[in-house]
Amino acid sequence: MSTVIESPFKKPVCGDMYNLGFISMLRDVLGGLINVQAVGTDPDITQPIVGAAMTDDYFPSETPSTVNLDANGDGLPRVNPDGTFFIIPETAGVFAVVLADGTQFLITDVQSTAYLGQPMPFRLLKVLETGTTGNFSVVY
Repeated sequence: MSTVIESPFKKPVCGDMYNLGFISMLRDVLGGLINVQAVGTDPDITQPIVGAAMTDDYFPSETPSTVNLDANGDGLPRVNPDGTFFIIPETAGVFAVVLADGTQFLITDVQSTAYLGQPMPFRLLKVLETGTTGNFSVVY
């Protein structure tokens, strides 16, 4: 194992994501870091969500969780700091979504099949009931 004696980069610690010394996160429009890996979920819902059985649009509450609590008993967040989340397709299907910029987008069967079992690289605000046929899990 090599010992780094001097480096212009901050030494990585647990919770930091570094790739060759660069933070592997995206910045939102306000310059905040957005994690591109799943680091949490919405524990207050039953997952996976069955798209064909949805009775309303899905969007995580921006209020803290009532299930995931920190050491002080305060609820942990259910979404990224910018209010977005990711989905993991559990079955192939179509997903009608609202992207982070507010535009509606249709994730096709081919696209969802390519990402079965892994987070899709779409920062979402909402999964729409109308048009969604696949099952999905929610992560942020």
